[in-house]
Amino acid sequence: MDTLWVKKKMIGVMSTMDILNLAEHIKEHAEEHNQEDLSVIADEFSLGHFLNVLSKTKMFRGKYVVSKRLAWTLSILEATCYSQVGEGKKAADIIKDLYEGDYKKEVDDIILYGNLAFMCDYKLARKIMSDAVKQIENEESFEPLKAASAYLVLGEAEENLQKFVRAIKYYKRALTFIQNKEQESQMILFLHFKLGALHARNQENDEAITYLQRTLELSTETDVEIRINSLVSLGKMYGSKKDYKKSTMYLKKSIPMLEDSALVNKLVHAEAYTEMAYNYFDQSKFDDAIPYYEKAISIHLKNPNYSARELGMIYMQYAYCLDHKEKSDKQQAGRNYEKAIEQLEKTSERDLLESAIGDVIAFFESTGNYKKKRLYEHKFVKMTNDRATIS
Repeated sequence: MDTLWVKKKMIGVMSTMDILNLAEHIKEHAEEHNQEDLSVIADEFSLGHFLNVLSKTKMFRGKYVVSKRLAWTLSILEATCYSQVGEGKKAADIIKDLYEGDYKKEVDDIILYGNLAFMCDYKLARKIMSDAVKQIENEESFEPLKAASAYLVLGEAEENLQKFVRAIKYYKRALTFIQNKEQESQMILFLHFKLGALHARNQENDEAITYLQRTLELSTETDVEIRINSLVSLGKMYGSKKDYKKSTMYLKKSIPMLEDSALVNKLVHAEAYTEMAYNYFDQSKFDDAIPYYEKAISIHLKNPNYSARELGMIYMQYAYCLDHKEKSDKQQAGRNYEKAIEQLEKTSERDLLESAIGDVIAFFESTGNYKKKRLYEHKFVKMTNDRATIS
């Protein structure tokens, strides 16, 4: 879900000047005396040599008298380059100057500034796009696609600022402008998916299911990654409602697709296996849960940025399954309980860790392994004392 949307985020944006065509716009300003230098700048930008572009635009400004419109175009180019090389503050300063300057009055330019700001400063993007949508809706006639694009970026800015209720509001507003536009099918698809994902995050399961099911209906065979994410999300939604039949149906559709996609061994792949495992775990079907937990663990361990909390909880459930399956394997269960504590100790959730240690102490007591029991009792006492000292 996290890496799929670079192209989608650009749908319908840059109405005045598409960033991807900046090189061509630069060449439009060429005159006999500066043509060669502008051509070099344009070519360097096309090749993605952003630091070279910044160096050459600086030299260009010092070498020639630059018209107001060419200076504006160069500033757009420079803001884009700074964003691409991780200099967000410099990019944002340029965009703010442009937004507050002489070119602020045109709605198309405001939308452009908002899109540029989205690349480097979400708060600035929110401020600028809020202005854009106000101006658009105050016009007697406006392009619905332009309004939808502005609201989409405004929603994404709010989402990235963790303002999820506002993001939902703006995504829904964007959708009202393009619901029946066949030519904008990708934006419609994207908005339905985003609304489903955000409602799911807010634990508004019924709304999430409605939007995610609609996402599946709107998607085609070429929308592989969005279909996978929607299927996994629906599996999780129905699992949370304890509708295991529907949950399993969606997850079983997603898993073969995952294994044959660019998302193989990514977080969503692990999520699908974990949810399948938990469906069986919650029904006390421990033998059925075990292979799915094993696959989920394997994927997490392949990812350097895995969540220690998530993996720790998976180990806890996996160990419980090993202990309570038809032919109990207490030795393996013990090993995995210890792996769970190793992971949970990496988190800052003391209450969760204390609860897990309590379960591990009970397990080793039940198996007569008093050496391990004392080890974890010592950990528990130390945590309790540390907490008392801090308070």
